[in-house]
Amino acid sequence: MPAWIQPLTYLIPRRYVLAILRSLFLKGVGLETFRPEALALLGWGVGIPALALARSSKRSS
Repeated sequence: MPAWIQPLTYLIPRRYVLAILRSLFLKGVGLETFRPEALALLGWGVGIPALALARSSKRSS
């Protein structure tokens, strides 16, 4: 993958899911190992609905 595209992958939630699955299935690590990826997914899970709610409430008024 070109070096200029690699930073853009941090904006894609699938990156974090794949890192967690790879750690669980291939490496057999515990839950504490992928805490950064889980926090990133939590951020996406809270941030995207909050953004959608904020944008939709402005239009419905």
